[in-house]
Amino acid sequence: MMLDRHVLKEHQMFLVSDGSGDVAAHNVDGQGLYWRDTRFLSLYELRLNTGQPQLLSSTGEHNFMTTLQFANPPFRTDDGQEIRARSISIRRNRFLHSALHERIGFFNYNRFAVQVRVSLTVGSDFRDMFDVRGYATRSKHGQIDPPRFEDKRVMLGYTGLDDIRRTTEIVVDRVPTEVELHVPEALPEADRKLLPGISGKGDPRLESGIRPPTATLHFDLLLQPNQHDALTIEVSPAAGGERPIASPDNSLDSAFAVMRKSYSDWDEECLSVMTDDEVINGVLHRSLHDLRLLSDHVAEGYLPSAGIPWFSVPFGRDSLITAMQTLVLQPDVASATILFLAEHQGTKIDDFRDEQPGKILHEIRLGELASLGQVPHTPYYGSVDATPLWLMALGKYLEWTGDWALAERVRPNVDAALAWIDEYGDVDGDGYVEYLSRSDNGIRNQGWKDSPDSVSFRDGRPAEPPVALAEVQGYVYGAWVAAADIFGHFGDAGRAERLRARASDLQQRFARDWWLPDEGTFALALDRNKDVVPSVASNVGHCLWTGLIEADKARTVASRLMRDDMLCGWGIRTLSSAEATFNPMSYHNGSVWPHDNSLIVAGLKRYGLDAEAAAVTREVLDAAIRFPGSRLPELYCGFARDRRYFSMPAQYPVSCSPQAWAAGSAFLMLQSMLGLRADADGGRLLLRPRLIHGLNRVELRRLRVGQHKVDLDIVRDGDHTRVDVINSGDLGVVVEPPVGR
Repeated sequence: MMLDRHVLKEHQMFLVSDGSGDVAAHNVDGQGLYWRDTRFLSLYELRLNTGQPQLLSSTGEHNFMTTLQFANPPFRTDDGQEIRARSISIRRNRFLHSALHERIGFFNYNRFAVQVRVSLTVGSDFRDMFDVRGYATRSKHGQIDPPRFEDKRVMLGYTGLDDIRRTTEIVVDRVPTEVELHVPEALPEADRKLLPGISGKGDPRLESGIRPPTATLHFDLLLQPNQHDALTIEVSPAAGGERPIASPDNSLDSAFAVMRKSYSDWDEECLSVMTDDEVINGVLHRSLHDLRLLSDHVAEGYLPSAGIPWFSVPFGRDSLITAMQTLVLQPDVASATILFLAEHQGTKIDDFRDEQPGKILHEIRLGELASLGQVPHTPYYGSVDATPLWLMALGKYLEWTGDWALAERVRPNVDAALAWIDEYGDVDGDGYVEYLSRSDNGIRNQGWKDSPDSVSFRDGRPAEPPVALAEVQGYVYGAWVAAADIFGHFGDAGRAERLRARASDLQQRFARDWWLPDEGTFALALDRNKDVVPSVASNVGHCLWTGLIEADKARTVASRLMRDDMLCGWGIRTLSSAEATFNPMSYHNGSVWPHDNSLIVAGLKRYGLDAEAAAVTREVLDAAIRFPGSRLPELYCGFARDRRYFSMPAQYPVSCSPQAWAAGSAFLMLQSMLGLRADADGGRLLLRPRLIHGLNRVELRRLRVGQHKVDLDIVRDGDHTRVDVINSGDLGVVVEPPVGR
């Protein structure tokens, strides 16, 4: 399958290119080579005799490598010889490992020698990621150097306003026949609208006057009949004298061997899943490798970034939810995330960064704007939910691993996080946790739906902060329950009992204050006046996941989520189509988010609503297989599925893809479908499987619970589901009876 864009990432470096493997000039979808929140390559185009090669196939299913197969367009050589189309093969193989490595191979199928001119054009605007996104408007930039060429290498350079020197070095393995260096004049304001894809004044994609210098390397190759030739390229970024970590032997072949082994090791360390449905296998395989692509291998395990291109950095909320989604797959993701965020936990009051003692960060940025202090992301703490989610993640990690040494290590962080909930999270002392940004550069809405219009009344008025969100109360409930179990284990029964009592009180107050009897669900939020925001939204489904909702109302809430105005055929929408602010093409007001659905599925399963959980899972998987490469994106549009005319899920144009908690969704839905629950301290694994329609067999290998690994086969046997224990060691495997319809 040919993709409309290709993504590679390794550690902090990532590449986004178009479907042909090029980084197009003046692109508006974030194409480029990035490192440390800076675009080090904004132009990278291959041409053959001035024409673009014809793309025949492209593949990136291995994630660490992209392979693109081309054929030549028809052309005439300098001596007048006519060369037929598709008589010369061109193949581009590339991957990242401390640099962008690419080999462009040629094979001449003509019965005579052909001279071709291969041209490679490169350039860099060295723009900060916030600038590329249109998040920050810049009136001034640093100085971009004219390009230099010497000794088979092009040097592109930039000195930022932060006085940090950033460079891009492009090295080729042979001397070019000709080199063209171009330094354009400054782009007048009046002419910006003439740039391809740029609409003019007010467009966040404006190049801000940047027209980067470029270098074009021309190679005249004499391709012998039925013979190979190749051109090798290496692109290396550097900033402030630092470079990405490289192995001692950084040649293309040795670097490729390192990357291939890295992915092989990841596969061996993770749960192996195989089903009798090849389509589902494809979604799981893609999600497995997307998680590896998005994770950096650190000392404590794998630390996931959020998503490419806009959020390829550690996030509090996103990384924590990904960690909980993937406990069944790879518990090291959770341990690395918990420890990294503990290390960067807030220690002081800093309103510019929305930091308070005990608070878990929102995101970290490393680019020029962060260095200049023009954005507060150094790190930024403007997230109301990351702190309780950190406590929840620790609790769930301990259930799966029994790693009490890690719990002891972060015990001071647990105390600090609980203190933040009490002292800073409840802004007005009403017993609910709210958000209120104190930073002029901060995010207004600080839940996971953080767009400006995501928390609005039915007449379109935005809820004024401090705002308490429904799902955040669920996270606080889950955090207190998790902390109670932790303190109980450490022998502090009194504190454990007090935390459980507080969780129970929150559950009762939530049922009283947030219930919408006419809708059969709970409110989206409370505003600063404690007025209920009565919008019907998916947020409440997270309260099923955490257990906040009392059992007698859980089925009613589930039924409301399953109505056609919410469940659209591709999953549950973020907002009901009956709401006045509904828009299926919006970011948060009617779109479908896979991670949102996965948490709701886990919540439905928690309350024994297995049929409902299976129905939502089926819809999300139906959507996944219709996206390029079976890759679940960050979100997609919430149009209703038209089964009569066989509609497809509609892409959200600037969705991150791949995205960590979207990839993690596949594994949390798998865990929920099988009803997997771990009790590492008790040496048990509990299952309550209900296979979705069309699936008859699931094989699990290397499922980790504590120090144990278990192999299982889950098989549909007529009207029942059978669990065959292939290997469990000393681990007890408990199969619970089915519930629900």
